Amino acid sequence: MVTMLKRKVNSDITVIGGGLAGICGAIAAARLGQKVSLVQNRGVLGGNSSSEVRVWVAGATKHGVNRYARETGIMGELFVENQYRNPEGNPYLWDVLLMEKVKAEPNIQLFLNTEVTSIVMNQDKTIKSVTGFMSASETLLEFESGYFIDCTGDGLIGFLAGAEFNIGRESSNVYNESLAPFEADEDTLGSSLFFYTRNVGHPVKYIKPSFAKDITETSIVNNRIIRKEDNGCAYWWIEWGGELDIVHDNEKIRDELQSVVYGIWDYIKNSGKYDADNLTLDWIGSVPGKREYRRFKGGYVLKQQDIEEQTLFDDRIGFGGWSIDLHPASGMYNDSVGAKHSVADGVYHIPYRILYSRDINNLFFAGRDVSVSHVAFGTVRVMATCAVMGQAAGTAAALANEKQIKPAAIYSNYLQEYQQTLLREDGSVLGVKNEDLNDLARKAEVTASSALKEINTYAVDMDPYPLDKAVAFTLPVDPNIKELKLLISTAKATELKVTWYSTGKPQNYIPDSKIDEQTIEVEANFMGWKTVNIDWQPEQPQNIFVIVEKNENCSVYLGHQEFAGVLSYVNDPIQELSQPELHDYSRKSPLLYWTNQSISRRNFVFKVEQTEAYSAEKIINGYVRPYGGPNMWVTNFRNKPEEIQLTWTKPQHIKQINLTFNDDVNEDIINLHHHKTYFEQVPELIKSYRVYYQSEDEWHLLWQTDSNRERHIVQKLDQTIETKKLKFELLQTNGSQQISLNEIRVY
Repeated sequence: MVTMLKRKVNSDITVIGGGLAGICGAIAAARLGQKVSLVQNRGVLGGNSSSEVRVWVAGATKHGVNRYARETGIMGELFVENQYRNPEGNPYLWDVLLMEKVKAEPNIQLFLNTEVTSIVMNQDKTIKSVTGFMSASETLLEFESGYFIDCTGDGLIGFLAGAEFNIGRESSNVYNESLAPFEADEDTLGSSLFFYTRNVGHPVKYIKPSFAKDITETSIVNNRIIRKEDNGCAYWWIEWGGELDIVHDNEKIRDELQSVVYGIWDYIKNSGKYDADNLTLDWIGSVPGKREYRRFKGGYVLKQQDIEEQTLFDDRIGFGGWSIDLHPASGMYNDSVGAKHSVADGVYHIPYRILYSRDINNLFFAGRDVSVSHVAFGTVRVMATCAVMGQAAGTAAALANEKQIKPAAIYSNYLQEYQQTLLREDGSVLGVKNEDLNDLARKAEVTASSALKEINTYAVDMDPYPLDKAVAFTLPVDPNIKELKLLISTAKATELKVTWYSTGKPQNYIPDSKIDEQTIEVEANFMGWKTVNIDWQPEQPQNIFVIVEKNENCSVYLGHQEFAGVLSYVNDPIQELSQPELHDYSRKSPLLYWTNQSISRRNFVFKVEQTEAYSAEKIINGYVRPYGGPNMWVTNFRNKPEEIQLTWTKPQHIKQINLTFNDDVNEDIINLHHHKTYFEQVPELIKSYRVYYQSEDEWHLLWQTDSNRERHIVQKLDQTIETKKLKFELLQTNGSQQISLNEIRVY
């Protein structure tokens, strides 16, 4: 009897699904010393972000609406490196970066074009193995592992294992969610198919295929926005299939989506309503980008209220920030809006308990199949958030394998160790401090050549900004603020009103609770500083939101200068609020009205004379990103080298040093084409630095770097050194005039 070639693959952890959740899960586990098999059913990695589908990697930033919200960890590493290599957003170069990152890990075995078709279960509700068919090689591969991570999106592994799941929308009384329907149904979010166009410089004809849809006979032309300039994910609303079975009807859905794409292109080219003679189709997708299918039951189900109220989970392992973004099941044929949103006041926390099956004892989930309600799924589904969950799941699987425990036992018995591991690996966790007992830096005295004591956003290059609308800015208050000086000018005598607020939760940047206000008398033809007497000392360091009210007789000044820990805003609602054809908002946060995209990396001019927010001790305060303050050491605009030293009372034996540089997580970097970021390397990142240790009163060079573009550096030394002092010379940034550093760890 003739049979196919069979192979058995043994590893500690098998990750099924090579989207961003699977990639980050595999890399996380591999970097923690686990042998990992990564199984992907396509020939490229990246899932919906790959060149096959081309969805931009959105996440907690919500395209710049949320502040200081870009993910760190492995996803952040991918964002920053892609920005350097691929600033034009070429989808094929994104594919290459993902492949390189996976292949760079010696502990990962990668299996492409391998579709899992069956599993073998043990009697104790554990998965023994999964079997996949590697199509082009005509090979059956059996993957045996102690632990499995289902990153398939559709939840194939959990389904085959018999884990409990939901498909569709729960009724509102199940989780008391106001956005859920009164009665449960099986409707889901649909799939999408995109296309790209190109101007070839001469007229190009287009003859539509016979199967193309005549969109003038549909509701699309009346209810959606069609622009000849749009490409790719700008057509997110080309969506259908939510009333069908997204998986089993995939081919039917693809055919319908393709018929509409060719029909939309016919409408653009041949309706006479667009100047599109020189445009041609450059690419059209053949793989539908799926949004929703199975959602498995874990130790907890994330709900609408957890997003909107930003629940502070004790087991938080990452954060999200996309709106609850729910689309009609009928997609592009729906007569009403394309998306309904609910927006929290900032990023929300993601609990560990949604990342494992409550039924199967060695199965984790990451990505679109985690334990959430349909409503909460509307936000966690975006890919950068899936990637954060992937890193958390890979880290958890590594810990479970090391200790030979069930996933649930991490929550009950090893939560602190787990969270500390995520922090050490620069995971996107908020509000959990570094308490690593092995980190020698926590016991050191920290001294620096200088530290920023004054917040002064005055810039040589600045412009008057007429107050025809209100403006605002946030700044850290640590430990207090007495007064603030504001640079203004007037032609006529006037009264200028300034109001200030606390920002609420430590991760929020909104006017939450009013503290006080002051009306300033300004004489005619004035140009100079006016004092605002704030006099506020919060119980713990936090940000303050200062609003300068609209006044048509007055101007403030806007400088061309970024400033660590300071952001400026205009009262300018986001564009989506004026697109009722596409977007409806059930909860409208102040985030949507106080925006800074149009003045990104610029600040209104003010000064505060005394602050401790940027002291050298911040590098060992336990936080590695803004949270109730910038949590970093920052120097003034000296444009010269700075140094920081760690000193111990007794000699320390050191084998490894971790550095976390400031990569301005407020900057919304994206992989493809949503917008363009003008720089290739984040300006705040330290480019050139030296690290020394002291021995017998002499300094010895440990290592040096002159072309750094990374945030998180893990330097393992060739041999253990004994010293009482380390010195870090920070010589040059990638463009910023401020030297800054989030954290130093020493092991």
